[in-house]
This record gives sequence, structure tokens and C-alpha cells, in this order.
Amino acid sequence: MMTSARHFRAWTAALLFALATVAAFGPAAAFASTDIAELVKQGDAFDAKLDTSRALEMYQKAEKLGANDAETLRRIARQYALSMNDVPSQDAQLKLGEQALAYARRAIAADPRNAKAQLSVAICYGRLVSHVGSRTKVEYSRLIKQYADEALRLDPADSYAWHVLGAWNYELAKMGPVLRTVVKVVYGGIPPASNEEARRLFRKAVELAPLRVSHHVELGRAYLALGEKAAARAELQQALRLPNQEKDDPESKRRATEALAQL
Repeated sequence: MMTSARHFRAWTAALLFALATVAAFGPAAAFASTDIAELVKQGDAFDAKLDTSRALEMYQKAEKLGANDAETLRRIARQYALSMNDVPSQDAQLKLGEQALAYARRAIAADPRNAKAQLSVAICYGRLVSHVGSRTKVEYSRLIKQYADEALRLDPADSYAWHVLGAWNYELAKMGPVLRTVVKVVYGGIPPASNEEARRLFRKAVELAPLRVSHHVELGRAYLALGEKAAARAELQQALRLPNQEKDDPESKRRATEALAQL
């Protein structure tokens, strides 16, 4: 009888423990998941309004609740990268860019097949290029192409992947003799890059997302580099007619105005 009583008490204790565990982890986990989804939703709303600081705040709150998925991490990377536009000093920009890159790399670690995470790394390296020395510029250039190529392989419909590769060709095509020497050391030779290829890639970006200011601006600049002035003027003027949708659009339009002045 005492043995049965002990078994009953043990069974009761086990049941109570199980119920307590469900109470502690089940509903709490559900609430956390709901909170994370709501915070990410709020972050996306602020991002759409170009409110980088508030968007970053929401995404970081989601991260603190346990969100470590590729989508949340690359969202955080995006806000850090965009925040580079809001600080004047080179040191502050570099620090933000490095934080963005760290989160973008974490996003890839969380899901290597996430195309936007791969592209995020390429974009972060691109934003850091102007803050580093010549040899590092060339190394970052290699990484930009590597990650952009992978992003495009995973998602051929992403207009920004085409844009990044177009920019890669445009920048390498115009590099000076000093950088060309460094490129030969890093790459073992000059990789194929041309304004003709940049034009093709930017055309594809425009085709996929015709309302994005930056696509038209960079296609116009590629046309200008090739001496196709009428086509350049048409693209640059189209860029200036479009409403700003991205945080970089004012800077893109500034480049468009400068390019039009050359015509």
C-alpha cells in the first residue's frame, strides 16, 4: 500500500512538473513568437517610411526576444547600412558599416540559401569600399561579386542583385592604373568587366523594377560612359521624375543631376 502511495505521489509530482513546464514554456513561447512577429511588422512599417532609427529599434527588440532567423538579422543589417547616411564622420560610417556586415554574415549563417541575406553581405561590402585602403577595396570588390553572384543564382528576379553586379562592372571598368596593379595581385589578373556589361545588367534591373530611382540613374551613367548621350539623358531624366522610395534616392538623384550636367 505504501509502495502504491509512493508511486502515486511520484506520478502526481511528475504530472505537476509537466504541467508547470507547459505553463512556463508553451504559452510564453507562443507569446514571444507573437511579440516578435508584431515587432518585425512594426519595423517594416518604419522602414517603409524611411525611419531607420525606429525600424532598427523594433528589429533589435525582436532579436532580444529570441529572433535570430535570417530575415530578422538581414533586416537589422539593412538598417545599420542605411544609418551610414545619417552620420557625418567617416569613423562613424565605418563602424555602422561593420555592424551591418556582421549582421548580414549572421543572416547567411542562419540560412545560406536566403538570397536577400547573400545580397545583404554584397551590399555591406559595397558600402564599406570607400572607407578602406586600395588593397582592401580590391578584396571587397571580389567579395561583392561573389555574394551578388550567389544571390542572383538563388533569386534571378531580384533587381538589386542585377544592380550590384552592374555597379561592380561599372566601377572596375573605370579603375585607374594603381588599382589595376592591386587587382592583378589580388585576382591574379584583371577580371572581365566592362561598361557594356554594366549597361546590360542595369537594363535588367530596370526591367525588373522600373520604379526604382537608382536603377535608372546607374543605367544612365553606364550609357554616358559609353557615349550614348540620348539614352543617358532619357534614363537620368526618368530617375529625377520618379518619387523617392528609398533612403538612398536623394543621393542617387544628386548623381543623376551631376551626370546630366556632363551632357
